[in-house]
Amino acid sequence: MGIFHRPAGKRIVAAAASALLLTAGLLSVATTAWADDGIANYEVNGKVDPDGHLTMRTTITFGAGGAPSQFVQRLDTTQDAEGYTYYVFDITNVTATAGGNDLAPKVSTEGDFVVILVDTSSIGSAPLVISYEVSGAAVSGGVASGGTAMTSVSWPVLQGLDESVAVASGSIMVPGMIRSVDCKSGALSGLEPCQLWSAGTYDALSPNFQDANLQPGQVVILSFTIASSSVAVNEQVGEHWSLDRAFSVSLLPLLVALGVLILGGLGLFFLYRSRGRDLASSKEPKRVASFEPAGKGTVTFEIFDEIRPGHVGTVIDEHVDPIDVTATLLDLAVRGHMCIVQQPPAGPHSPIDWTFERLECDDELRPFEQTLLDAIAPVDGDAAVVSGIGKPVEQVIGKVQHELYEDVVERGWFARDPFKTRRLFATIGWTSIAVAVLALAALMAFTHFGLLGLVLVALAAGLLGLAQTMPRRTSAGVDLLNGMHALSMALQTQPTDQVPQKSAYDEISRVLPYAIVLGGKARWVQALADADDDPGVPDPDDLAWYHAPQDWNLSDLPACLDAFIAHVSGHLVGRD
Repeated sequence: MGIFHRPAGKRIVAAAASALLLTAGLLSVATTAWADDGIANYEVNGKVDPDGHLTMRTTITFGAGGAPSQFVQRLDTTQDAEGYTYYVFDITNVTATAGGNDLAPKVSTEGDFVVILVDTSSIGSAPLVISYEVSGAAVSGGVASGGTAMTSVSWPVLQGLDESVAVASGSIMVPGMIRSVDCKSGALSGLEPCQLWSAGTYDALSPNFQDANLQPGQVVILSFTIASSSVAVNEQVGEHWSLDRAFSVSLLPLLVALGVLILGGLGLFFLYRSRGRDLASSKEPKRVASFEPAGKGTVTFEIFDEIRPGHVGTVIDEHVDPIDVTATLLDLAVRGHMCIVQQPPAGPHSPIDWTFERLECDDELRPFEQTLLDAIAPVDGDAAVVSGIGKPVEQVIGKVQHELYEDVVERGWFARDPFKTRRLFATIGWTSIAVAVLALAALMAFTHFGLLGLVLVALAAGLLGLAQTMPRRTSAGVDLLNGMHALSMALQTQPTDQVPQKSAYDEISRVLPYAIVLGGKARWVQALADADDDPGVPDPDDLAWYHAPQDWNLSDLPACLDAFIAHVSGHLVGRD
């Protein structure tokens, strides 16, 4: 039957009474076959307090077959709601009696169920009375027309039984007028209307129901709405976890994530502008070296302010690279501090190897140059060989890098030590990523703000990437960088045949260390080979800085020098 409100007249009351009598007769016939087994009658008497607290008392009468030796009922403590939410119910004060005797039920929790276990082996034909209290079943029912806040109460008055039920009926007393009532029964996957339910009639003010022929596991759910002024909301809402919930794109999470992304992006931008972006150039490019006219059609290579190849490579990319150290070794040899000595092959298929011979020289050395020279070609002790250069260099490479970083700061090209600054920001970046990942995990697990967590991870990654731009060059450093670009262009375009023939070996040799780090190496090495003043004649010691076996010719230099650079760089420590 439908929902009953306050009847309009005696004719409606009479029709309702006739329908009740007809339904009762049908139920009597339909349940005859159920009377012997299972539960013959399941009667519910409930009550809702003004604070939303629900008290349930069910009287269970077993069929002619009597009560089972053990009675079990499972009460659901959760109910799915809209979206990713669900309602949580607290079930307390469970009792079980029969014939006035306390049966001391065993109450346990299994997952989302409260399980009531009662020993009914000795109750005979006495009805079993189960009572319990529920908190959380009074949930918000929205606002009715006229602006009245409503409370919705929905409870499975029959649930979790292993026995069939012939007839189920009952009512729930409420402290006010019911706005609407509904009753559903059957399997949870396919609920259908109960056979009878009503509320608000002269003879049944409170919500009541009646149903029959319920199979084990089926339910009867009685629902009604009432003004919140009569029954207060006491709902307890939980949330199911899912990726959709964790990364919600609803307005608030989206706005928060977007706001943090914008603010964080601006923060990274201003950090780059203040710490990572080079200062503006203050004047003309700093001259590192240049080809100066030396006569008609000839030039000489001039180096200014003792700017060394190690300085050049470090200022260009803000790192001390293996190629910077290799170029420094070659520069030390060209300037007369040592000689690179190519060893005779040990066999027809043996690779080329080299050692170093320390020479007397009055040319002043920078601290990083002195440290490297003393390690490669010590005054007292055996010089290193390229195939074993890793060990002596490994002992000093950290010091060489540190002294070179200090040198570029001392000369005003950087305001701070590039290595220490990068390490500081890298540490901050990695720490930020770790914190952001933990924040992402927490936001995904407990909130709808997973997008915010992704934004935090992205910003932390941006901060880590920003560390590689640190530190910024000073105005003097930018001037030097611009001068290096000019020198790089000159090294790759300057004709190689314009050096004076008499001093070609020395002039071109001075170019080579800079060409290694700035480009154009191949053309200048070939120019040195082409400058051979006695082609076809062995040249083992024509170059003051490179000596080779007796059958070696200057035309072999390009291949040998390429091999030397590759072998030395391969054995050096990678850049920081």
